[in-house]
Amino acid sequence: SAKRKKFANTFGESTSVLLRKIDRVSNKRGRSNRSYSSVTDYVVQETAAGIRIVGSLLSNPDQLSHLIDPDTPTLVPHIPAILTRLDRLESHVGPILSRVLNNKQHLRTIEPYLLEILERFDDIEPHLPWILDHIDTLAPYTGLLLKHIDELLLYAEVDEHESGGNEDDYAFAEQLLPYLELYVSQLDLVGPHLPLLRPHLPILLKHNRIKILSPHVGVLFSKGYKDLSASANMDILLFWFGWALRIPFVPRLFFSLPGSPGMVSFLANRLPKRLVRGRCADISCYCDGDYGGGWNTLSKEKKKSTK
Repeated sequence: SAKRKKFANTFGESTSVLLRKIDRVSNKRGRSNRSYSSVTDYVVQETAAGIRIVGSLLSNPDQLSHLIDPDTPTLVPHIPAILTRLDRLESHVGPILSRVLNNKQHLRTIEPYLLEILERFDDIEPHLPWILDHIDTLAPYTGLLLKHIDELLLYAEVDEHESGGNEDDYAFAEQLLPYLELYVSQLDLVGPHLPLLRPHLPILLKHNRIKILSPHVGVLFSKGYKDLSASANMDILLFWFGWALRIPFVPRLFFSLPGSPGMVSFLANRLPKRLVRGRCADISCYCDGDYGGGWNTLSKEKKKSTK
C-alpha cells in the first residue's frame, strides 16, 4: 500500500542520515563531530543520553501524556535519524513534547521535513529554544524555512556592537515579531535579500527602523517586489532618508505612492555613496536576479558538470 511504501522510504532515508552521521564522526568532519574520540565514544554518549531521556519521561508522567498525539506514530520511521541526535535533543525533549506534540497539530506540518531538520540539527539546535517559543508562527512554514536556512543563519548571531549594546542575539527577529508570519510566508521573495541586508543590520536595528519599515516593505514583497539594489544599498538609503522614518505618517505616505518601488530602486542606485562608504564608495554588491537562489549550495557546480 501507499502507506507502507512511504514508511519504507522514510525509514531508508532515516537510516541514511544515521550512516552519514557515523561517517562524519569517524572522519571527524565538522566541529561537533571532532568532540568524539571515536565512533564507539559517540555511540556510548548517544546511548547514555537515550537512557537519561527515557528515565526522565518515566519519572514525569505529565510529559508522557503529551505523546498522546494522533501524529506521534509518524515518528517511528524517523527513529534511526533521531538516534543520531539524542545528546543534542536531550535538553529540549520537554519543550518539544509540550509545544510540538500534545495535540498541537504542529507535528503534521513538521514531520515531512524532519529528516532535513535532523541533518542540519547542529546548526539549528543552538536556536531551538527561540524556535520553540514561536513554533505556532513558524511551524506552518517549516519547508520554506529549511529551504532558506543558510540565509537565515546569517542573522542567528548578532553581537553587542551590531545590536547597539543589546545582548539579545535575536534583536533583529524581535523587531520583526509582529510581522514574522508575513516575512516567513514570503521567504521565496525575501530570501535573496537576506545576504545583502546582513552587513547593514546595525543601522537597521537603530531607532526601531525594522519595526517602522516592516508594514510597508511587507506590502512590496507581497506584490512580488524583486529588485535587490535597495537591499544592497540600504546603508545609502538610510543615511540620506533614515530621518524621515521617524516622522509620523511619512513612511506610510511614501509607500502608498504608486511609483514608490521604482523610486526606491532609483534612489538606491543614484544617491551619492562617498559620504557613507568613503574609499569603498566604488565597491558594489553582486546582486543580479539569481543572487540568493543557490549562492550557498553546489547547485551551480552541478549544472556545470552536467553540461
